[in-house]
Amino acid sequence: MNDLNNILVIEDDQFQQQIMTKLLSRLTSANIVLADNGIEALGKLDKGLMPELILCDLNMPHMDGVEFLRCLTERNIQCPITLISAADKDVVNSVIKMANSYGLSRVTDISKPVTAKQLIATLNQQMLAPINPKKGKQHYQPTEQEIYQGLKNGEFVPYFQPHLDTKTDKITGAEALVRWHHPTQGVLSPYYFLDTLMKMGFSSILTEVIIKQSILACRSWHQSGFNFHISVNVSQSDLDKQDFADNLLRLLHKYGLQSKYLTLEITETELSSNIGKLLNTVSRLRLNDIKISIDDFGTGHSSLKQLIDTPFSELKIDQSFTKNMLTSSKHMAAVKFSLMLAKQLGLKSVAEGVETIEQKKLLKELGCDILQGYLISKPLAETDFIKLFKNDTTEPLLHH
Repeated sequence: MNDLNNILVIEDDQFQQQIMTKLLSRLTSANIVLADNGIEALGKLDKGLMPELILCDLNMPHMDGVEFLRCLTERNIQCPITLISAADKDVVNSVIKMANSYGLSRVTDISKPVTAKQLIATLNQQMLAPINPKKGKQHYQPTEQEIYQGLKNGEFVPYFQPHLDTKTDKITGAEALVRWHHPTQGVLSPYYFLDTLMKMGFSSILTEVIIKQSILACRSWHQSGFNFHISVNVSQSDLDKQDFADNLLRLLHKYGLQSKYLTLEITETELSSNIGKLLNTVSRLRLNDIKISIDDFGTGHSSLKQLIDTPFSELKIDQSFTKNMLTSSKHMAAVKFSLMLAKQLGLKSVAEGVETIEQKKLLKELGCDILQGYLISKPLAETDFIKLFKNDTTEPLLHH
């Protein structure tokens, strides 16, 4: 902590200024720069101040902390920021999400009155946090030609993240998640290629590739004596195609997998208000025993009427709710509501993003059917997934 040069404290209350200055002086040798409001703070930054940490009150005269954060992004200043406020937690959380949407990725908060313990935790957290966790692969951006060649060469493959049954504590299936085995960049997640691939109009081709490989993998599990199910992501544009159902049923018949073991996941954010074509395809799939899941439930704009009108068989709780359910009463309420709704509608419930024993225990107590997340396993290549389920025990498996 002694390598800090400047800490900017933005606080209109003189007593709070004195307290924080005294505490920070004991914890670090940095120069403590004070500002009474956002306007004064921006003036100091415009004159060349380069703080390694900003402590900012939210409720201040002339320019509050919310407006200060917006102005900060206009100056392209990337600096760790800790909000200091006595406001309700949900208000502070909203401000943090706003800041994140503006591109400020290192924003935390502490509540008033500020204590030495809080500041120690803040200094440790902010100074050790990576500046941008997504800056992997040196900002690698594949060309359209590379993506086309990758599809042609069969470099796009499914990785499998296990599903854990809460009643038996055993693996019962997996979700197929696409990965690119790039010849020079290694294994790439969709973060690196999906947007470009979709702009190229190759989404349906990728869907077909992953469905085919997933069906073959699931069949091989069955041949080894493990009657697992497989879940594959599809878009509404895939389901809108008139021949989608026929082509899928043809693939299942060709490769010898019973349709009851296949689940198609539709992300809620992709559901449109015009669902005529969707209902046509989904109804045919359900008549042939293929399961339909509404993925990332609660993050999109679909209505409860749409949920009721569409013959879904599974409801999947988004990981953002799972992640925050133990620390946010609102997220907990969303999880409870989703599980209650699934039960009342006769849908299987799946929670993704399960990373801790505490989350697993609570979701099981709340009646969630299936768990998915890094507590059980990260997404695995097929050979590694086979090793995992063949060694499956009742103990949680951690793979980071």
